[in-house]
Amino acid sequence: MFRSPVCSLIFALTLGLASSYVLDDIYSSKEEFEENETKEVENEKRDDIPDLNGSWSFDELDDVMVEDLPQSIIDKAKNLANGKCSKVYVQPRNRVEEKKGAQKKFYQSFQHGEKSSMSDEKWLKVKKSEQCNTCVLNKLCHEMSAETLKQLNIESTLTATERERKCKMAILSQKLDVSNPEQSQKINCDPRTPFRTIDGTCNNLQNPTFGAVNTQFNRLIAADYGDSISTPRLATCGKELPNARDVSRFVHGSNKKRTNPNSTTLTHLTMNFGQFMDHDTTLAMPQELNCEPPTTNPECINIEIPEDDATFRDREVDIIEMERDAPHEPSSFCKLVAREHINTLTAYVDASNVYGSSKEVADSVRAEGGLLKVMKHPDGKPFRNLLPKQTMGFCPSLDPNRPCFLTGDIRNNENPGLNSVHTIFVRQHNRIATFLSNNNNINGWDDERIYQETRKIIGAQLQVITYNEFLPLILSKETINKFGLGLLKGREFFKGYKQSVNAQMTNAFSVAAYRFGHSLVQEWFGRFSQFGFEHEGSECGLKTQFRSIPVLDFNNPQYLYETDQGGVDAIVRGLVKDSAAKSDGRFSSSVQENLRRGEGDLSDLVSINIQRGRERGVPGYTKYRNLQLCGLSNVKSFDDLKNVADFDQDDVENLRKVYDNVHDIDLFVGGMLEPRPRGSDGGVLGPTFQCIVAEQFKRLRVGDRFWHENAPNRNLNTDQTAYNGAMLQEIRKTTFARILCDNADSITAVNKMVFQQSKEKVECDTLPRVSLNPWIERHRDSGEPDDVDDDLLDDEDPEF
Repeated sequence: MFRSPVCSLIFALTLGLASSYVLDDIYSSKEEFEENETKEVENEKRDDIPDLNGSWSFDELDDVMVEDLPQSIIDKAKNLANGKCSKVYVQPRNRVEEKKGAQKKFYQSFQHGEKSSMSDEKWLKVKKSEQCNTCVLNKLCHEMSAETLKQLNIESTLTATERERKCKMAILSQKLDVSNPEQSQKINCDPRTPFRTIDGTCNNLQNPTFGAVNTQFNRLIAADYGDSISTPRLATCGKELPNARDVSRFVHGSNKKRTNPNSTTLTHLTMNFGQFMDHDTTLAMPQELNCEPPTTNPECINIEIPEDDATFRDREVDIIEMERDAPHEPSSFCKLVAREHINTLTAYVDASNVYGSSKEVADSVRAEGGLLKVMKHPDGKPFRNLLPKQTMGFCPSLDPNRPCFLTGDIRNNENPGLNSVHTIFVRQHNRIATFLSNNNNINGWDDERIYQETRKIIGAQLQVITYNEFLPLILSKETINKFGLGLLKGREFFKGYKQSVNAQMTNAFSVAAYRFGHSLVQEWFGRFSQFGFEHEGSECGLKTQFRSIPVLDFNNPQYLYETDQGGVDAIVRGLVKDSAAKSDGRFSSSVQENLRRGEGDLSDLVSINIQRGRERGVPGYTKYRNLQLCGLSNVKSFDDLKNVADFDQDDVENLRKVYDNVHDIDLFVGGMLEPRPRGSDGGVLGPTFQCIVAEQFKRLRVGDRFWHENAPNRNLNTDQTAYNGAMLQEIRKTTFARILCDNADSITAVNKMVFQQSKEKVECDTLPRVSLNPWIERHRDSGEPDDVDDDLLDDEDPEF
C-alpha cells in the first residue's frame, strides 16, 4: 500500500546525445537557454566567477585524478569540459528579493541563527561547476567503448544503466576533495603557541585547515547522489525514495499509538549533553532560501505531507519546508568531485559552543579579566549569575525583562536543559579564571593569558567527561577497546597523535548516527527541589515540587529565570533524576509530531533527518552496515535484517512495505532500528551506529594536536601544547558531577555518574576535586612545595 511503484530493470538515465543533458534539465528548449545567455553575461562581471560561455582551460583535471585512472579518460574529460560542456546556464538567485515575498520566518534561521551563509555570487559559481561536472560525467559514461570498460574494470555483461553507474562511481571515487591547498598556503601558523586558534586552523601544521571552520565534512563512503554529482539520493532502481514523512509514520510509528519506552540506564541529562557536544562540533552552513510553496527551486527539498496523514493535515499543514545545506566550493572549477557541504564550526572537542568558532563570536561572549560575560540574576542573591542576554538573534523572548541568552553557539536557547548545561560551563570558566586571577601575583599573567589557560582547561575537562563518562554508556566496552577510546590514568601520556588524520566530522556521523540522541528525548523536563532530589519524600514516593516543562515549548528561555520553580538548579536536578527515553526507533511526539521551528511552523524531526541524509548524498544503511571498518555480517536482503542483524520482525515488515529494496533504507532509519547485539557488554546503540560514532571520536582524539593527554614531542610540535604530568593528573580527576555541584546554587548531593541512573546520591563534598596548583608558574617551574590555598576556587561569582 505504501510501497513505491516497482522499478523497471530497463530504467535508464535519460541522456541527450546531441544536446547537453544539463541544459535539458534546466530549460525546456535550446532557444530558452540562448535567450538567457545575455542575462547571464550581464550577471557575470565579477572576476571571481569564471565566464562559462566562452572557451576555457581545464588543466586542473590532472590534479584531481590519481595515477591509476586511465589517461584516455582524463583526455576525454578535458575535451568534453572544454567543448560540449563548457556552456551551462544556472538561474542566478537573489535572496534579498526572495525574502521580500516570504510570508513566514525562515526556519533555517531558527536552526542556524545569524551564522554566515553562502553568498549568491559564490553559490552561482559552485552551481555552474556542478552543472559542468554533471555534463562531463554523463557524456563520459553514457557510451563506453570495450576498451574503456576494461580500463575501469566494468563487466560488459551488465545492463547499460549499471555500467553507467559503475563508470561514474569509478571516476568519482578516485579521490575525495577533502582539503584546499591554496587556502592552507595562505594561513601562517605559529607552531610554538600552547593555545588553539578560535577557528580551528593550525591545529594540524601540515594541513592547517583540517578540522577548521568552513571546511567540508568528511565521508566514510563516497557520496551517493541521484545524478552522482549533487541531486538527492535516489532508490536503487533510479526512482525517488519513499516520502520521508511516510517512512517516519509507517516505520517508526507514532506516539499516539506506541509508547516511547524509558531507558533503563541513561538519565535525561545524557540527551542534553549529547546535544551540547553536537553543538561543539557540527553545524552546516545554511543557504537561507525562501522555500515557501509554490517553489521550483531545486535547492528547496520540501517534504509533502501525504493526504491521509491526519496528524498534520487536520492542523492544515500540507508541507514541511526544508532547504538544502550550502554546497562547499571545490578547490578548482569543474573539478570532477561530488557535492560536499560546509561545517561552520571547529570539529575538535574544544568547547567552541562555549567560546565560539570565530573571533567575532568569541569577542561577543568575553568580559574583562579573562572572564566570560554573565548577567546578574534578576532576583539577586543568593542566585548565581545567568548567561548574558542575547541582543541579536532569532530567539523570540516572550518577556523583554527575561531575554534570550548568548553563548558561543546560537542554538543554546532551543530548550531549557541545553541552556542549563551552557550556564554550568560558563560559570565553571569564571570560577577557574577567578582563581588564576587571584593568584596572579605568582603567575604574572595578563587577562589574555588567564582567558586562554582557562579555555584550555575547560576544553580538556569536556574531553574527559565525553570519553570517561558519556561514550562508555553509549558504546560497548568492546567498541571502546576496538577503537582505542579509553583515556589513560595518572601521569601517563597519550602517544597516538597522528598528523595524517583529519578530525573533521563525517556526514554519516553528523546527519545520521549522532542523531540517535533524538530518540532519547522525553515529553517533559522534570524540575525537582533539593528535598525531592534527595529522595526524602513521603512513603508514597518522591513528590515533585515544581511544574514540569513541556519539551514542545521550544526556544523559550523563561524557565531559567523562574526562581519560584527552582531556576537552573531544579532543571539540572530533573535532568539527573529523570530517565532518558530508550535509544531505539521510537520518538517523542514533541519532536515527531509537534516540532515548531518558528511562527506558523509545524514539522517532524524524524522526516527532516531522513531528508537531510538524502540531500547530503549519504548512502543507505546497508552500505555502512557492510563496511569492512565495522566488521559486521553483511545484509543483502530484507530477510537478512532479521536473520543477520537481528531486527524486530515487525520493523522488518514495516521496512518492506515502504522501501522497494533493502539497500534503499536510509542510514538514519536502519541505524535507529538496528538493535544492540545480544550479549553486548554495554552501550545503547546498534553496531553500525556504534562503528560510525566510535570512528569519529577516535579521529577527534588521534587527530587533535591539542588533545589534553598528548605527550610532549618536539617533532610533532606538541612540546608546547602538552600539559605536564602534574596537570594531567589533576585534569583526570574531572567529573561532571563535581562541576554541577560547584556551579549550582544549592545542589549538595548528586549521582556519582550523572549520565547513569542511580537511586544512590553522593554528597558533593566527597567527590574528587581538581587542584589548580600545578598551573601556578612558580610551583610548576621550580618544583617548590605548594604555598597556595588548597581550595580550587572562590565560591563567589565574580562581580563585574
